[in-house]
Amino acid sequence: MAGTARVATESTARDVPALHVVNLSKRFGGVAAVANLNLTVRRGITHCIIGPNGAGKSTFFDLVTNVQPATSGEVYFFGEPITGLPQYRRAALGIARKFQAPTLFPELTVAENLYMGKVGHLGWTSLLRRRDIPAADDQVGLMLEQLRLAGESGSRAADLSHGQQQWLEIGVALMARPRLLLLDEPTAGMSLRETAATADLLGALTGDTTTVIVEHDLSFVRRIADVITVMHRGESVAEGRPDEIAQNALVRDVYLGRKSL
Repeated sequence: MAGTARVATESTARDVPALHVVNLSKRFGGVAAVANLNLTVRRGITHCIIGPNGAGKSTFFDLVTNVQPATSGEVYFFGEPITGLPQYRRAALGIARKFQAPTLFPELTVAENLYMGKVGHLGWTSLLRRRDIPAADDQVGLMLEQLRLAGESGSRAADLSHGQQQWLEIGVALMARPRLLLLDEPTAGMSLRETAATADLLGALTGDTTTVIVEHDLSFVRRIADVITVMHRGESVAEGRPDEIAQNALVRDVYLGRKSL
């Protein structure tokens, strides 16, 4: 009986979503950037959020990370309420975010930027303890290989191509070993070749990280997404697998500007 109870508990735990928001709203005066949004992200998947400019996608990320406080609604992280927690507490729980604007240290090397991601996770005191250095070295080396940047380890971040800088930013976020990774337009400004390489990179990442991506490149989204949510005017207007979203007439109308919701 004890074994059965343990299996049932583990199964229930796996069913708890990585992220769940209930009636989440953000108002700026009379304008609702996010309006009573209900959204669930299953653990261990790649969940993409798409929609036209002004749909509220980046504001949603702001609310999840508490860059901006929600006007109303609730945020749950692996079943635990985090609505009132400050940014640093949410990061400590395992939420990492890559912003649209660059956040690298341009004069530091590629490897040094990755170490800074680790410092942000462990703190200087922990990383400087002798026993932590080999593990950090190993993680940086593995991340360089995963990012296809092993040959650029000693290069300044400022000297990388645009696509390589985007990959490095993803790597810096991953150095904290987050449970939830939020990527805001990771392919913005990339060439077709860099975009394809980014899809390969994200598809090859292993571990327990759940990934939520805000993106405009629909071909990229169709390639990597397990689930797609479509936002428009702060609301979720459709959700499903890539093939379902591709066939959704309402989604096509929203993108073509034929539908005012």
